[in-house]
Amino acid sequence: LQSGRLDGFDWRAAWWVEGMETEGFASADNRDRLPEEDEEDNDDWTDLERFQNFMISQHPLRRLVCVRGLAELVHSLSVEDALEGALPMLEQAAGDEESSVRDALASQLAPALKDLLPRAQPNQVAKVVALVWPLSTSLLQDKDQQVRAVAEDAVIEYAPLLPRELIESPVLECVVGMAHDGAEEQRITAMKLLGELSFALGPDLVMKGVAPEVMSLAEDAMFRVRKCAALYIGKVSRWSAKGYAVSDLFPVYLALAEDEIWGVRKACAESISDVAASLTPDVRRERLLPLVESFTSDVSRWVRNAAFQHLGPLIATLSAEEVTPQLLQLFSSMASGKCNGGAGDNEMPNFCAYNFPAVVLTVGKEGWPMLRDAYAELVKDIQWKVRRTLAFSMHEVALILGPELTASSLLDAMDTFLKDLDEVKIGVLQNLAKILGALDEEARARYVDLVCSLEMESDNWRFRHLLAVQLGDLFSLFSDETVETELYPIFVKLLRDPVAEVRNGAAQQLGQILKRLKETNAPWRDEFVSELSEFASDDCFQVRLTYAFMCNHLVKLEESLFDGEVFEKDFLPQLVQLSSDKVTNIRRLVANCVTLLREKKGFGSQPDVKECVEVLQNDKDIDVLRTMGKNLELGITGWRHNGVSSGAERDQEVRGKLAAA
Repeated sequence: LQSGRLDGFDWRAAWWVEGMETEGFASADNRDRLPEEDEEDNDDWTDLERFQNFMISQHPLRRLVCVRGLAELVHSLSVEDALEGALPMLEQAAGDEESSVRDALASQLAPALKDLLPRAQPNQVAKVVALVWPLSTSLLQDKDQQVRAVAEDAVIEYAPLLPRELIESPVLECVVGMAHDGAEEQRITAMKLLGELSFALGPDLVMKGVAPEVMSLAEDAMFRVRKCAALYIGKVSRWSAKGYAVSDLFPVYLALAEDEIWGVRKACAESISDVAASLTPDVRRERLLPLVESFTSDVSRWVRNAAFQHLGPLIATLSAEEVTPQLLQLFSSMASGKCNGGAGDNEMPNFCAYNFPAVVLTVGKEGWPMLRDAYAELVKDIQWKVRRTLAFSMHEVALILGPELTASSLLDAMDTFLKDLDEVKIGVLQNLAKILGALDEEARARYVDLVCSLEMESDNWRFRHLLAVQLGDLFSLFSDETVETELYPIFVKLLRDPVAEVRNGAAQQLGQILKRLKETNAPWRDEFVSELSEFASDDCFQVRLTYAFMCNHLVKLEESLFDGEVFEKDFLPQLVQLSSDKVTNIRRLVANCVTLLREKKGFGSQPDVKECVEVLQNDKDIDVLRTMGKNLELGITGWRHNGVSSGAERDQEVRGKLAAA
């Protein structure tokens, strides 16, 4: 920020708004109002002054642009300025005749408050709430459904940031009042907020202030209200005391589960995992689990599908002892899409694949025999998205099953996925090191050829990048011989890859690789470092840039991982050489590296570092000098700030600054 302006935000772009059209604004063609060109727009205004003036503009697009910049404006202001100059202006926006302006305000409240509240003192927080909560109340009662929905999400996002006493009053008081409103939509909004905010209230307040309202709304005459109560009663139960959830809230849930309206029963099926988490094991076993069979055999197809869809999350909530063979059988039946009452439903295998790791984690490898056939069914599913989901989670299942079961049950699936579409194959490759880490050394050795083939992948550079970013882990998985003969050459080749993303990904692995070589006392370690040193004098600037990037990575390592002695001996001399490289980007990277290096213990007074600093502080590139700590105050913002306007004056200033530097 300079001159009180937000860098990069144009308040005057009133007739260009991304994603918006001028049609539909009620006042756009109102001839009684002044045309835009007659409204004042002073270049000397600060951002706050422009905000205050544009907020009362007669032109909707100006007001819209203004409101959309609220969060950015608040970020640039002190808490006091925001309280006195910005927030009081929002009352007009909350009552704006254009719904798009009100919608923009609702969407900006949460990010603005997430920036403002952490900076505010306790007494200022109360003032912020006093100004903002009436706006939220108005927006929650807006005539436009979209505005109400955005306002609900905003309250859910920022209310937990408030102190408990301010959530209790005025937030909870207002929401409870809405629960008794004559309008159905308001009662639905109240139920949603009661459910979502329960976690921030504490068990006592949930029991005294929230639960009674939930019980009342669960008996509402309008089924949409009861449906919302069924959907959120699990969240309320989860954050109340377990005894209270069992004795008072669970009977309400059971009543809703038998509601005559299928939409209410469907909502109960969707919230069953939250309800399960709030109950004691014996109540879950004796009273809740029988409901699963009821839901999965419901007369409504939508209730049945919802029950199967949420069966995985329910199982993940239980202990292994509570998971019955019947539950696992129901879950496994989803793999074919022909589960009970859901014949031919293509979504079921997708839900099954998505929840598979959580179910395996719950039952452990002891329960794998009951899930093996379902996994095999999913592996050959005709839908590639199902196979892709399994591929991306294979490493998680492998870690749970252990080396023996992984080798016998997952490797065939892995080989299948590696021959599949790229969208599926990438799931295995992204976690290849983790999957191989779950195997024993003998099974792991089978995949050395696979690793080597990825380096030669020419059609899709992203596969080479996935290999590059895992090389550090792969170096620690294979034998010394494999590391020397296979992985070492691959690493060097990827450092020279034509794609920068691949080169940088490989360079970031150097710290792990050097650690492995030191631990194993590899005899070829010096040869390896010597080959890397040649990068600093390579004819190709991209290779020299990669060396500077490697040095940057090493310097950024945590203090416990940074080996200063190794860096000083093996890398610093080449870094000094690159400090006078003819390519500006290389010198910039070296400047950043040296700046970080000077903060390391013992390096600030090191002769080579001092030499680097001297060379770079006399550089002719603006960004290099700034990186080295020289503030030249150049650029458009600086020119405006200093009153420089013409191009000739700017050129003259640049030449003078660089000459002085």
